[in-house]
Amino acid sequence: MSSHPVDLSEVHASLDRLRRQVCHCGMKGECLGCKGVEMVRAQVEAVAAAASQPVLFQVAQEAAMKDMATQFEGMAERLMSDPEIRRAAEAMQDRVMSDPDTRRLIEELMRRLGQQDPPPAQE
Repeated sequence: MSSHPVDLSEVHASLDRLRRQVCHCGMKGECLGCKGVEMVRAQVEAVAAAASQPVLFQVAQEAAMKDMATQFEGMAERLMSDPEIRRAAEAMQDRVMSDPDTRRLIEELMRRLGQQDPPPAQE
């Protein structure tokens, strides 16, 4: 991999469109939609930054990413134990996957991360 910056402008544009669709707080960053989209944005940036580094830096960053993933899983488990938040998250996932541009970008990101089966489209 090269150490030049990765162009994430398409991902950011799609996330901006998605945020406008799922926001319930007037773009103040206070609702689950805004916070969720910003969390995804931070994760995409972290993955792109780590993947574009030379191998020695990647080893150190992999450990940090695993720690972040563990923390994220714990937070997600705590959030998903709340039925209202769980329903809101499922509705947000349905909306994310129903947007063809966002779905294509997520599928591409999953392929790059080595995962074979992206989430199925909710119809």
